[in-house]
Amino acid sequence: MLTDTINGISRIFYQRSSGLLLLRVSTGLIFILHGWMKVNALARTAVMFGHMGFPMWVGYFIAWLELIGGIALVLGILTRFFGVVFGIEMLVATFLVGFGRGLGLEFYLAMVSFSIALMGSGAFSVFPMECRECGGMLCDGEVCVSAE
Repeated sequence: MLTDTINGISRIFYQRSSGLLLLRVSTGLIFILHGWMKVNALARTAVMFGHMGFPMWVGYFIAWLELIGGIALVLGILTRFFGVVFGIEMLVATFLVGFGRGLGLEFYLAMVSFSIALMGSGAFSVFPMECRECGGMLCDGEVCVSAE
């Protein structure tokens, strides 16, 4: 009887698509907010990246990437692409500034971004770009090769 109750409660919370939606939206909002701050101060952002040893155009690129990519994550568009790109960006940020403060937000965002890239957009997506059967991006969903 106790086992049935525990299993019943556990099944209520087994909502993979809802969990992925929360993960995508919360991560996307973080990137939107940081991207918006950078876009509103593009000249300062470019100078900041220049002081870190990057070409100044990298600051412009990162600002717009975070804003546009964050919106795409929230909506579930190109989720795997932006997950990989954000993961790489945050790993670079971890090596540049994160280790000085321990493994902080940058490392966490890198791992969450790579996790989103591995899981895809989920059921609650404006434009899911992966097949629900095999995970392929160029699959039409009817004739797909299942991963065996």
